[in-house]
Amino acid sequence: MLRPRIAWALGGGGARGFAHLGVLKVLQEAEIPIDALSGTSMGAVIAVLYAAGADLKYLTALAGNIAWEKFVDLRFPRYGLVEGKRITPLIRLLTKNKRLEELDLPVRVVATDLLTGEEVVFSEGEIELAVRASISIPGIFTPVYYQNRVLVDGGVVANLPVGAAADFGMDLVIAVSVPGELSNEAPRSVFDILYRTFEVMSHKATSFEVRKADYVIAPKVGKVGTGQFYRAEECIVEGERAAREALPEIKRIIEEFQARNEGQAALGAG
Repeated sequence: MLRPRIAWALGGGGARGFAHLGVLKVLQEAEIPIDALSGTSMGAVIAVLYAAGADLKYLTALAGNIAWEKFVDLRFPRYGLVEGKRITPLIRLLTKNKRLEELDLPVRVVATDLLTGEEVVFSEGEIELAVRASISIPGIFTPVYYQNRVLVDGGVVANLPVGAAADFGMDLVIAVSVPGELSNEAPRSVFDILYRTFEVMSHKATSFEVRKADYVIAPKVGKVGTGQFYRAEECIVEGERAAREALPEIKRIIEEFQARNEGQAALGAG
């Protein structure tokens, strides 16, 4: 029986993106096809790690126990508060020094060009460069300068990269969306102001992309702050819960696809 080829779009959301690990764990256990991945920001990080063959149990343990503050290299804030040089060796290590085109699955990483406002999609080249660009929340991380472009977080234009996933030309696109809830509490730091500003901006981009997906899984992690990486375990658990709840609908979509194709094959044979 012909199964659909499924491209998965993993959305950005900082610490909330750890929910993707829980979702992928459930998909693996249920043998749901994962044929390609697109990712924005933390979704890009998880996408390349998964496609590089990293063990999900190891990544889950790492997310909950690593001292993330060690990877924050603060600098004089000319173009951003965080230089971002400490995170790239970790990405390089966990992806086994592979390039995007060498991964086990096709992956597209989404960034934004500040000079043109265009969505920039990486499908080949250095993983750490693509990911470093995709996670560069404006004002937090310094931008990435590459090929006459000034690259920042893909969430500026496509926080849920459904369009990039659709470009694979596969049969279905399923997205995992992890936007933050807007808070009425006063911000408590410059980081808080910048994170919240970015979340407000990315909400519209997410709502537009949601309508283009065949199905969307939405883990309930909206109350987790973008920079609250110490809540990784909480997000992973919520990702698992949301994926398990979504399984019946995902299986129904797959079965409907198979039934349509069998019907078309029968008509063609007749």
